Amino acid sequence: MKSKTPFVGLFAVLMLTSLACGMLDSAINKATGGDENMQTVSSLWSDVPAMDGLNASQMDMPPVVKLAMKLILGNLGRLNPDGQDQTTGMIDWIVFTTDKTPEDVQNFYTNDLMTANGWDASESAPCTSGSEQGAAQLGAVCVFTKSLDGKSVQLAILTAQDETTKQNNVFFLRLEENGTPVPAQ
Repeated sequence: MKSKTPFVGLFAVLMLTSLACGMLDSAINKATGGDENMQTVSSLWSDVPAMDGLNASQMDMPPVVKLAMKLILGNLGRLNPDGQDQTTGMIDWIVFTTDKTPEDVQNFYTNDLMTANGWDASESAPCTSGSEQGAAQLGAVCVFTKSLDGKSVQLAILTAQDETTKQNNVFFLRLEENGTPVPAQ
């Protein structure tokens, strides 16, 4: 009988943790207006080259990352001046796992490669170490921009190590905002 008690306790803790994550995700969706402007895509976009060694992941966006995306990226339209579209835009994302290091990701997604795929070159290196930006849990952060069919498009590539598997998760986040003017009020 005693051998079942730790197993039952562990099972109860796992169930409560699962419920807490679900409630946190639900609370984030309610607080930020839901997921209607965020969606997972099934593959990388045609203008984003795939690095060798990326394996598609079924991982959901961690609630903290989802909250940051919705609050920061999702409100970028509000920074537009009067007379321009101030709506949120669409945020698409996909996650991959890899044995590659954050440095491998930084070394692959260069200005030259991304410019060849239609992205605007940045004046500085497009990628940086997460620890250099005050986010040590992120291995690398890369940011690219472009204009596409009258829309402003931003691409962020983030890496973070999975503590359990020790593999790196590579998040690709794409925000498309309309650039069309709206009538001033």
